[in-house]
Amino acid sequence: MIQTSTQNELIQYVYDELADDACAQLESALMQDSELAEGCSDLLLLQQLLDGAASKAPSERSVQNILNYSKSLSLQS
Repeated sequence: MIQTSTQNELIQYVYDELADDACAQLESALMQDSELAEGCSDLLLLQQLLDGAASKAPSERSVQNILNYSKSLSLQS
């Protein structure tokens, strides 16, 4: 099981926010620990999925439905 502190370091590593010395230590650990490497691989996949989802814009119909719902709430109060 990956410890929470290591999990946080993996997240920082994936987002390129880990200090250089900590990054070198983590990369060395990744070479020796297959469970840690698998956890890092999972995080990289999640990062790609989230980045892909964030780049999609809602449809015009969805935006219009939200606006209409918001207007209906303001008319009721």
